[in-house]
Amino acid sequence: MTLKDQVHTAFSNVGRRKLRSALASLGVVVGTLTIVIMVSLAAGVRQQINRQFASIGLDRLTVSPSGGRRGGFGPPGGFPFNNLSLKKIITGQDVKTWKGMPGVTTVIPEVNLPGSVNLELKWNGTNQPVRMGGDNFRPDIFQEPPEPLAGSLELPDAGGIVLSLGALRAAGVSTNDPARLIGQSVEAVLRTSRGETQSFSLSVRGISADRSPQIQVSVADRIAMKNWWFNATNILEREGYDSVTLRAADVTRANALSVQLRRDGFQVQSLEMFVTVANRVVTAITVMFTLVGGIALLVATIGIANTMVMAIYERTREIGILKAMGASSREIRQMFMLEAGFIGMIGGVAGLLIGWLIGLGLNQVIPLYLRYRELPARGDFFVVTPSLAAGVILFAAFIGLLAGLLPAHRAAKFDPLEALRHE
Repeated sequence: MTLKDQVHTAFSNVGRRKLRSALASLGVVVGTLTIVIMVSLAAGVRQQINRQFASIGLDRLTVSPSGGRRGGFGPPGGFPFNNLSLKKIITGQDVKTWKGMPGVTTVIPEVNLPGSVNLELKWNGTNQPVRMGGDNFRPDIFQEPPEPLAGSLELPDAGGIVLSLGALRAAGVSTNDPARLIGQSVEAVLRTSRGETQSFSLSVRGISADRSPQIQVSVADRIAMKNWWFNATNILEREGYDSVTLRAADVTRANALSVQLRRDGFQVQSLEMFVTVANRVVTAITVMFTLVGGIALLVATIGIANTMVMAIYERTREIGILKAMGASSREIRQMFMLEAGFIGMIGGVAGLLIGWLIGLGLNQVIPLYLRYRELPARGDFFVVTPSLAAGVILFAAFIGLLAGLLPAHRAAKFDPLEALRHE
């Protein structure tokens, strides 16, 4: 028998008992479907992570102070604090130096208000609680930057404020024509737990589409607010900036800057590091998902093996005729292994198609839910890659060949005379 004859005979035998072959491949369908759904979900999550990080920029570094204390006196007896390191603050001179470094395109210093600060927006005689947003409404890792509804989200050095859509609604201000609000004066009010207040008059520079009730003011205005809160005049000289965001010309320069800044004693967070860790986690999850589906496929080998054993007993006389006509034991073994492989491959293709269709449906439903919940993630969450499709089909075919190995070996050992006498 030629290889072509073996393939043709094996494929024809699969169709001789259609129902039994379909039931035998059902386990492969379930296992393949499980792998496709789970691994395509992991692939979609990986793409979401990489897309979100890339939108922020892998060339971005966040520099923070290091150490536990700025200074102060030691305990009685003159012994030093062995377990506390001197705090390395970020000074104005550091910011100036970083702006002049080659390969640095953007330097944005940050000053945060203490968490105990009660911040209110005073407009038309009413006070509404709001929160302070980041500088220039920079997005978090999984948050898309808001769009300006009016004016600009860029702030002057001092005296300006950007309001979110949520802050306007909280203050009871009509948002039908946000452009008319540009240039109006509002007050940001700080209130202590004892009831003391301090107002800062600011001019509206822009309206953000962010639905959360937040405002954003310049670094200089936040320094003034922090000085009042701590009853100080030189809080920046004493405590420095809370963090500084650096943007490099490219990722390679960002990595070099990260090493240099750590050597200078600062804490540095790099988005590339987060991407690497996130992808490692997704890879580990993908392996776990694949193992779960692999176990289901291995269980399916029992059904295929049982089907092949029954087929061999039914075709014992046929095997004897083939051997009497000159077919070798190796050719008989290959023919039955090919038949088992076809059963596995058919189940793999069916499971792949069903998993792909389920993924397409979920990719249509999930964005609707995300828009309803006002979550920022966009794109497909179930992604069937060509490598996944090819790997699933090949693995399913391999499972079929593995299941048919023992029955095919049994068929190859039949004695032709005994097989011809079989009824």
